[in-house]
Amino acid sequence: MLRHWPKVLNRRYSSHPASTGMIRSLTIADLYAKYHAKEPISMVTAYDFITANWAQSAGCDVVLVGDSLATCALGYDSTNQIGLEEFRYHVQAVCRAPGPAFVLVDMPFGSFESSIQQGIETAIAFMKSSARVGGVKIEVGSPVGQGESQKQDYSLQLAAELCSRGIPVMGHVGLTPQRAHFLSGFKVQGSKSAKDAAAIYHTAQQLQDIGCFSVLLECVPHKVSSYITQRLSVPTIGIGAGLGVNGQVLVQSDILGMTPHAVPKLAHKYGDLNSESIGLIKRYANDVSEQKFPDNNKNGFKIKDDIWAEFLEHVNAGPRNE
Repeated sequence: MLRHWPKVLNRRYSSHPASTGMIRSLTIADLYAKYHAKEPISMVTAYDFITANWAQSAGCDVVLVGDSLATCALGYDSTNQIGLEEFRYHVQAVCRAPGPAFVLVDMPFGSFESSIQQGIETAIAFMKSSARVGGVKIEVGSPVGQGESQKQDYSLQLAAELCSRGIPVMGHVGLTPQRAHFLSGFKVQGSKSAKDAAAIYHTAQQLQDIGCFSVLLECVPHKVSSYITQRLSVPTIGIGAGLGVNGQVLVQSDILGMTPHAVPKLAHKYGDLNSESIGLIKRYANDVSEQKFPDNNKNGFKIKDDIWAEFLEHVNAGPRNE
């Protein structure tokens, strides 16, 4: 298992940081060790220091700072609305949580579409946000057009450029939420057309060939995702892609039931944190209304009798006559 490494960093090379008590983070090599041992890789989103602490303490292999934080944590109507600097702020907060999980960062909408150079600069900015950031994730579409007019997806070109510069990239295929309008909504991909399913397969192959260390498959029929996984030599992570992949990822707010909304079919609600939290805060509000909280003996602080007497003497003394 991957839980038995030394808990602190050891200095072995001139550029390696000296031991500071920081817990050793998982590397791509560690994830590949699980992959080759056929041990499923667990991945979960986190949006701030608290949720990252929960994910780290739970022992997840990968913590994804996903752009889903826009809708799940910040109240936006779409993940496409969050800005780069706002997103980077949350990346830094997640990275402050101690723990060994590999930290992966989404490339949010608008941070790489203008040009290859913009995308490179965004990825570099994320990698420089914290030493804990291990790589970036990019949503990649299938080729557009037919025959000789078919064009390679722009994001695939960007992924290749990043890999050539030594920036670890996880490619994201199938349902790509940032392109929901182009895809006519949040729908399963590759289930209605063999050609579409084949396009997902070929895109996944291309991502592997250009150097991506992993491929995420979202909302892809489990037979297709299993077929792709069997033919790739890099780990596949699934969300709504069945059991035939090498690992799973879910949105933390779905797992915990943080919101009153129903979770999507691809997720599983393991708790109801929303209802529990509301109930606990309601108890607090009622205790305040009924003056049950605070309790002076339990929650308050005392003052010595002699200091109290001296205080009264000071405040009750009248103004001095000059």
